[in-house]
Amino acid sequence: MSATAKFGTVPSAEITILVDSIAGMLARSTETVKRFNAGPLIAEPGFAVLIDLPGGPKLLWDAGASGSAVLENLRRMEIDPTSIDAIALSHGHWDHVAGLSDILRTVRRPQELKMFPAGTPDEELIDYARPKTIPLIVHPAIFRERWSCLKDGRRYGPMSPTNRTEWEALGAELIESEAPYRIAAGCWSTGYVPRESFETEGRVPDRMRYRDGDRFLPDDTDDDQSIVLHVDGKGLVVVSGCAHAGIVNTVEYARKMSGVDRVHAILGGFHLGRSSEGEVAKTVDAIAAMDPSMIVPTHCTGFDAMRRFADRLPDAFVLATVGTKYIL
Repeated sequence: MSATAKFGTVPSAEITILVDSIAGMLARSTETVKRFNAGPLIAEPGFAVLIDLPGGPKLLWDAGASGSAVLENLRRMEIDPTSIDAIALSHGHWDHVAGLSDILRTVRRPQELKMFPAGTPDEELIDYARPKTIPLIVHPAIFRERWSCLKDGRRYGPMSPTNRTEWEALGAELIESEAPYRIAAGCWSTGYVPRESFETEGRVPDRMRYRDGDRFLPDDTDDDQSIVLHVDGKGLVVVSGCAHAGIVNTVEYARKMSGVDRVHAILGGFHLGRSSEGEVAKTVDAIAAMDPSMIVPTHCTGFDAMRRFADRLPDAFVLATVGTKYIL
């Protein structure tokens, strides 16, 4: 079986931004970009999207910097949080995971009172009463204890926004995978993304560390992963979180793991907010060479990089705002 056949396809997909740093009500809708303008939504310096596959799972991708923003935006958009079938996290930084505990408390479907016929086996009653769980797909490095090393030698930490014990107690069924993980036919998480492009040449983390026993090791955000969809007849849709592995690395790895060369859309954070002009220019050139039909930089991409993408790919660029639904 070829890699493409094993990867599978989805007939279409709808991706709705639930949390991002920009909210607005004046942008126009198109056939493939539906803006929410029925009322104001909440923006925050975090990220979360809802990926809806026809006949497949409804996947929450990241959890924002606060559960209040995600849950309030869902309420205002009249999206039932209990309709979410699975959750996946891009990496363990606070602006992508801090809202998860509040979301888990809301997403789990409450058990309804039910009358069982006389003679119903105890095992059936116990199974019904057992608290339901929701799949939570992560890279295992997401649970690292992280530290920041300042230039003057001071250390700041421990930073541990992820909480395995609490999440499991709230109903998360943890699925930890370093390798690509199949969420549904045509929808996979990447797992670890190899660092092979110019984006990571000579890069050695000099400020971030994680603790491994009594050692403090360089933290290259190994848990960074993305979601890859293969939309039938269109090509790949790559949904990043922050793309700490590099957005070019991420898309190229999506091509490799899926066996699909055509890139239809790239959506998510590109982590270019503090990059040099030269680094941004090289990234824009590399993405432009892929000729995507839609590009939606969000979150940590930075204004300068967004402007450059808009100038270079005017027909493909779409401004990301909270509440926008992309039909792919």
